Amino acid sequence: MITLLGGFALLIAGALFFSSCEGPAGTNGTNGSDGSDGTDGTDGIDGKDGADGSATCILCHSDDQNILTKTRQYDNSAHAMGHTSGYTNRSFGPSYNCAACHTSQGYLENLVGASNVPYANVTQPNCYTCHKIHDTYTEADWALQQEGTLEPNTGSPGMDLGAGNQCVGCHQFATLYLENEALWANFDDGGNTSVEITAGEKRAGVHHAPQYNLFAGMDLFEFTGSSAYPSDSHVAGKTEDGCVTCHMNDGFGDLTGHSMSMTWEFHGSDNYNWPASCLDCHTSGGDNDIDAKFEEVKAGTDALLEQLYTILVDAGIMYPADTPGNAYLMMPGTFTTNLTAAHVNYNAIREDKSHGFHNAGYITAILDNTIESLTPAK
Repeated sequence: MITLLGGFALLIAGALFFSSCEGPAGTNGTNGSDGSDGTDGTDGIDGKDGADGSATCILCHSDDQNILTKTRQYDNSAHAMGHTSGYTNRSFGPSYNCAACHTSQGYLENLVGASNVPYANVTQPNCYTCHKIHDTYTEADWALQQEGTLEPNTGSPGMDLGAGNQCVGCHQFATLYLENEALWANFDDGGNTSVEITAGEKRAGVHHAPQYNLFAGMDLFEFTGSSAYPSDSHVAGKTEDGCVTCHMNDGFGDLTGHSMSMTWEFHGSDNYNWPASCLDCHTSGGDNDIDAKFEEVKAGTDALLEQLYTILVDAGIMYPADTPGNAYLMMPGTFTTNLTAAHVNYNAIREDKSHGFHNAGYITAILDNTIESLTPAK
């Protein structure tokens, strides 16, 4: 009890001690006066509405079904089906860059003189190969990647095929197959010069799809003979856009147009989809009917090709058509340069696949004079 009272007394004493140390209270300060309100600012000008984010897209991706139509057509083409991509990333150096024509990536890089084979996720030719898709997101993206005249690999003067210029980068002679000029340098000398063909030279001559050269009437071996070589091509003169005029004429369903096919099937028969530039003169059912004219040229060309085929096989310079892996290639042996040049002519016309129609006058004269040069005088 005494201890508790003592502690209480100490607390009271401490409180008195601290109270005695507090200074005098200060006076109340005076409030400062409020500042005047600032002048209201001028209202800003209303901004313009931003552009519709889909406005550029619908320039192409509209409801007119054009993209759908062209896509479905292209899906039926040999390019889209993968027939061209068998050698997808195959390359043996600058001279043997298969990808430049067999793939989309290789084609586009080749246009600017580049090559980065092999390509990852490589694809066969597609919309981006021919058109400048999604460069500007406007209708300008339908422009073609190759618009100007392209000089042939052979060094001959180029022919301007308009929109068809897009095609000729690949559809022409591949010069790597013609680089051994000694094999035919002395053709048309009456068969007096001979050369030796080795097994490694069996592919000497023309590669696939040389349509540009035949369409323009150039670069085949022009033997001297009784048939005159025409100075111009009737078909080329009637097709402002070359290949595109006929092979991409207005489509019929999924079968023509961007399928690049000249025919469409109906009720079990093929029907030709000729452009107006042909039908203006070759009216259907008339004396100059275009279907009949094609069949006439086809029959004549095929007969001459068959005649030349027999000569070349009998001479032992060409593997027969039924030879697995070597069909139509050169056989090893010693042959005249007339035979080697004739072999090039034969395969160029066979690989053109138009049955002579791309340039009937020129192709007929080539076959006539080639056969004549190889046929002994009687």
